[in-house]
Amino acid sequence: MLMFGGGYLNASTFVYGSELRGRGYTTREDMIIGTLIFVLATAAVFLDFVNLYFIKTLEIFHNAFGWFWASRTVGEIMANIFHAGYNAPVTLLQPQGIPIAAGLMSYVLAYIFATGSCFMHSVVSLNRCIAVFSPVKYKQIFTTKRCILTIVIMWIMVVLSAPLLLVFPCNAIGYSPRQYEYIFVKCSPDLWRDFSIVGTVFNCACFLLCSCTVLTDMATLGRIVYIRKVLKYGSKDKNLRRDIRFFAQTSVQNITMIIATATIVLANNRSHEGSKVLQVLGFNTLLLTHVNNALSLIFFNPEVRRRIFSSKSVLMAPSSVAPTGRVFLRSASDVYIRD
Repeated sequence: MLMFGGGYLNASTFVYGSELRGRGYTTREDMIIGTLIFVLATAAVFLDFVNLYFIKTLEIFHNAFGWFWASRTVGEIMANIFHAGYNAPVTLLQPQGIPIAAGLMSYVLAYIFATGSCFMHSVVSLNRCIAVFSPVKYKQIFTTKRCILTIVIMWIMVVLSAPLLLVFPCNAIGYSPRQYEYIFVKCSPDLWRDFSIVGTVFNCACFLLCSCTVLTDMATLGRIVYIRKVLKYGSKDKNLRRDIRFFAQTSVQNITMIIATATIVLANNRSHEGSKVLQVLGFNTLLLTHVNNALSLIFFNPEVRRRIFSSKSVLMAPSSVAPTGRVFLRSASDVYIRD
């Protein structure tokens, strides 16, 4: 006997990919979860586009931090477009005729963009750490070419890892409208496991990455406290205060991200009712994290808030521009990565 979507099926009735299809009718639970997914994903997309607008128009973000934050934001936009455009509708409608390929690709694409944005957030965290620990060498480390190269390499690594879910037999994962989460797709009724080995490695790697990011943020916070309390420096320094705001902007994500990745690891994409609570919590906490990320840029940067709430405010950080077009800047966080 095989437990399948909350019920038990004989091996003779096994159909590959049935986990990825709806039940044929919609329940109240489907309506609540589907609406929640759509609202959170849509809100995240809207706020992320707002982020990109301010990154482009405010000179304060014309630096390495802005490059990395923009790359992270684009990844979140793409992931949430798939959540709002596919996962939410199939959860609300519960269609039975969903092509298996659609369910599988929904995870592959969401994995690429969500994991890519997570990688980029870790880079942002490291960027803030170096800005605080080594402001003198900051400009030499985060040049234009190195920033672009870092972004390209990170995304290539993620894209190349995604096909492993399909290349290795019996490791595919797809979105289940009935489980409200990405779940493992069994390839045989006699398979001994109810999880994807490749998916498990990916989930644990994401949790480890988030944990390392937290440690990086703790080191950055320790350095900031040392500068402010021991060296008694920076209380009136605008550039250090801005570095602190950028740090807070990146670290605020880690609270919800750790919760999300921890529940994802515990649920581990298993296809049974016992893990549904963890699946719903992990999936929607991840969406909430994306909303939280976008709001942090607005909340922690007064330049953004003034641009939003003041129709008379035109904010461009002052700088001295040489006749050649080069920009002379005042601190590590001001590094204008244009040659």
